[in-house]
Amino acid sequence: MTEKKLGGALLATAIATLCVAGAASAADPARGRALYEARCGGCHNDSVHNDNSRKALNFEAARGRVADFSAQLKTGWSGAQIDDVTVYLNERYYRFPCPAKFCPKPAPPKS
Repeated sequence: MTEKKLGGALLATAIATLCVAGAASAADPARGRALYEARCGGCHNDSVHNDNSRKALNFEAARGRVADFSAQLKTGWSGAQIDDVTVYLNERYYRFPCPAKFCPKPAPPKS
């Protein structure tokens, strides 16, 4: 393989790797909803998340609460699944500014 072709192949591989890594880092709110409904929805309703006395006041705190409840309930959720649930809850209820690592686009405004 010539030096030029090798350089092009390496560049293409690097770009593909970055695209896959970027796609893998964003959370999936649809999967988060399914996980939440399967494990949490039976006891939690909208009033829990719309309560002004809630503990989470930003995205990171909300993720921490999801992780804490996951551990208490022994859900076995991975870090990615905790991210998915947090992004789902953030999009549905909280509308906190979401780090780009989790949310490729900003949460829609609360209506």
